[in-house]
Amino acid sequence: MNEVDLLRLHALTLPFGSVRELSCTFGPGVHLVVGSNGIGKTSLLRAIAGALPPSAGAIALGDAPLPRCTERVALAPGVPPALPWLRAGLLIDFVLSLYPTSRRDPGYRAQVLRQLHLGDAIDAPLGTLSAGMAKKLLLAATLIAAPTVMLFDEPVNEIDAASCDALIALLADYRSDRIMLVATHHLAPFRDLAASTLALDRPV
Repeated sequence: MNEVDLLRLHALTLPFGSVRELSCTFGPGVHLVVGSNGIGKTSLLRAIAGALPPSAGAIALGDAPLPRCTERVALAPGVPPALPWLRAGLLIDFVLSLYPTSRRDPGYRAQVLRQLHLGDAIDAPLGTLSAGMAKKLLLAATLIAAPTVMLFDEPVNEIDAASCDALIALLADYRSDRIMLVATHHLAPFRDLAASTLALDRPV
């Protein structure tokens, strides 16, 4: 990633939550987004991903305003899409089709699926997966898509300890050339990994 490709929020106000006139800059690494329930953590990630228009302010990646370059941003949401009939592998295929220039090779895909213990779930319909398996599927799709900005909404909720450790290791591999925002209530797993913490409860 070019050094000038920083993620910048300028005087950002969101229609939901309490985010008002937020200005900050993120470079490569893992950045935690914390705050009480309802304050706007998920809304902030959705705005950066282009899924929620802000009420005011601007979001830019390098010189390009978002959401014009959404192919450089991926969001792993907190809940899976309401498509219970869709096979897990097809969901990953669809996500990767949106990121033709950044997606990783089949060898890396296999590695991520193995580390997150998803091999047995790849042919299963989403509606048959546990909450933890569905969450890991969304995480895997984002990690394999590997755009410049990766957003994770409560990524360690509902996943097992071994998969949590694997996720931390996978994020660590990207911290030199990807911008990763993690909205979470669970700080401990990320304590040694985080480059910064944005506390939405406090003015910035």
